[in-house]
Amino acid sequence: MAAVFFDVDGTLVRWRGDYADVLTDAFERAAGTSREAWLDSYDEHFFDHFGAFAEDPYRRAFADVCDDHAVDADPESLAEALVAAEFDAVEPVPGVESAVEALADRHTLGILTNGLPDVQFGKIAEIGLLDRFDARVASHDPAIEATKPDSTIYEAARARVDADRYVMVGDDREPDIDGAREHGFETVHVDATATDLSAPDFRTLATLL
Repeated sequence: MAAVFFDVDGTLVRWRGDYADVLTDAFERAAGTSREAWLDSYDEHFFDHFGAFAEDPYRRAFADVCDDHAVDADPESLAEALVAAEFDAVEPVPGVESAVEALADRHTLGILTNGLPDVQFGKIAEIGLLDRFDARVASHDPAIEATKPDSTIYEAARARVDADRYVMVGDDREPDIDGAREHGFETVHVDATATDLSAPDFRTLATLL
């Protein structure tokens, strides 16, 4: 039996449009309007807080934007609006549903993702596949606090499942593919922009189906 772990963004789900559209939607929901400077400011502050493993980086980043640009809105409401907008904007990568269903019949499936657990796992719930993943590992779980390609997050994934083989399916070569290989995982590199699930080493996935 193999443990097959999937990345989330760009592998299992993708945005229907640009992420800027999602962020704009959040500002419009909670503040009534949006400005490009607010989007740029949010991105900068969010990644600062995210990289520091700060508690609730969404709310903290919006609080910074409100302070920097005198935005008349509640940071908590903005954070809630962004999560809701993200959930509304995700769609499954074409081909993922059938691949997940086929793999789940023979292997233990897991999620191995950078991000906040509730948000990342919520996206998978939105596309109706969360119950197919028995092991769920996210970088911003307080018990992990490590992002791919750090060894800590891959060790956490191995600790969740006792398997003969460990496989990582992802779209981002450095953290998902190179990082996983470095830590003893077989890998499948997928392309979320394709019209169907595809990979340079697709034979690896085919041997699991």
